[in-house]
Amino acid sequence: MQSLCLILFLCAAALWFFTNEHDTLFGVFKPTCAVRRGVFVAIVSVFLLSAIWFGRDGSVADAVQRSLSFMTLECEDVFIVLLSSMIVLSVLLFFSVKGSATYAIIGALAACGLMQGDGFQWQYALSFLAAPVMASVLSALLRAAFRRFMAGARIHMITLSYYMRQAVIVCLILTAVALGLNWGGLLSGVAGLISTSGSYGMTVVVTTGLIMLTVMCFTRWESAEPSGMFADFSIYAVVSTGFAVALTMLFFSFDATASLIGLHPAPLSVSALVMAAVAGAELAQKSRLVEGEDYSKEVVGMVVAPAGSLALACLMFYIIGADPENQMTDFVVLAASIVALIALAFVQYVRKQKRQKEATDRLVYAQQQQIYEHSRALNDMELKVVLSENQALHNAVEQKRQEVMNVALSIVEQKEFLESLDAMVKRLAKTEDPKEKDRIIAELGSSIKQRLSYDRDVDSQYFYAQAESLHEDFSAKLSENFPDLTQQERRLATLLRLGFSSKYIATLMNITPKSVEISRYRLRQKLGLAKGDNLVNFIKSI
Repeated sequence: MQSLCLILFLCAAALWFFTNEHDTLFGVFKPTCAVRRGVFVAIVSVFLLSAIWFGRDGSVADAVQRSLSFMTLECEDVFIVLLSSMIVLSVLLFFSVKGSATYAIIGALAACGLMQGDGFQWQYALSFLAAPVMASVLSALLRAAFRRFMAGARIHMITLSYYMRQAVIVCLILTAVALGLNWGGLLSGVAGLISTSGSYGMTVVVTTGLIMLTVMCFTRWESAEPSGMFADFSIYAVVSTGFAVALTMLFFSFDATASLIGLHPAPLSVSALVMAAVAGAELAQKSRLVEGEDYSKEVVGMVVAPAGSLALACLMFYIIGADPENQMTDFVVLAASIVALIALAFVQYVRKQKRQKEATDRLVYAQQQQIYEHSRALNDMELKVVLSENQALHNAVEQKRQEVMNVALSIVEQKEFLESLDAMVKRLAKTEDPKEKDRIIAELGSSIKQRLSYDRDVDSQYFYAQAESLHEDFSAKLSENFPDLTQQERRLATLLRLGFSSKYIATLMNITPKSVEISRYRLRQKLGLAKGDNLVNFIKSI
């Protein structure tokens, strides 16, 4: 029967720890993506080896047994310890508070010592208070040391990252060893009070190992992305927090080290140590790592878990040890209290679910509004794009229409001009008077010159219009930066930008090549160019 009680206790304690608390301890290392299935197998192995070599005969196991004056726990004592601690932890979990199984079990064991044994040695409770303070101080010192080292180090970032990842691996191994010494010592100490045989150490190791491997099999390892409250931790915060927790657990796992400050070895809450170490890292780097609500929940768990287990276990022991006449009344009171606690937890759970549903509904509504706003903005943008494309198409069609009309008008004008020339030639052929012939020839030459000048002006205007439409940005910047330029000078700049020679520019502008050189000189002066500056390169750079 003792063996069954021992296995039941180990299964309940280990299952609670590795389903509710281990993610806080090893969750610190998630930002480094170091905790994978293979790494967890190694952690299990190191934990079991540490528990086998040091856990059974270690200082923590001896401290647990001495705190209860080496009393023997009967089966009913074990059931009460388990029932009271699990009820309190379950109630805390309903309130979204992860209470510590270590503190809950210690509180129930204290009630067992008070009601069934020779009392409980409360000086061990000082270690529970001193350990988080030590973890916080160590974490702050380590984080400050990292900051100081990084400020003066001349190490390449790749090399530094390699060393930090090696430090994470060492920290994981050290954490597994410390967990085997401290938490394994708690299990071994309680197992020694339950079983009087010498084989309970192997029972502790085998049962705990099976629970850890079972949890590992049902844990999802696919996602390599860090998540949870530690997702935004830097690798320096991870290393400082991890080493602080591991060193604190090791310090309070040996009588030789704990006695240096006048305290005793004691089993510690890993979640309390982690949160204290995180607070120390925050203090050193002067930035928030986790929310204040997480600290509040941890403090509530540290107080309620042992106190609630102590009170509930004392009530259970009182009912069991009461007189038969009052036993039924006390049992009814206990049952009513448990029902009230369960009802309170259920009401709180319902309220929490309702609040979560309302928050989810608000979030969904806000997301729908955001989607609607984005959709409307997208529709407006699409409408503007369509209108812009339609306007551009309309402008292009209008330009083509105007070009066709200009071509048609040009054909009509050319035909009329040719008809007038034909009439003059016919008159010239019929005229016999030399003076009249000279007059007609002069009129014919004048008409041709006038027509050539008109065609040149029309072609130049059309050419300049096309050139300016193709180089709108250049024309706008030229007018903005040099507003004193005349239209003729802006046209000259456009022709120079297009790469025309002075000869072609003279033809297009209907001036002489010498006038082109004079115009270039005046343009250089207005543009503010020095003697050695290239005019064409400057114009192309605008």
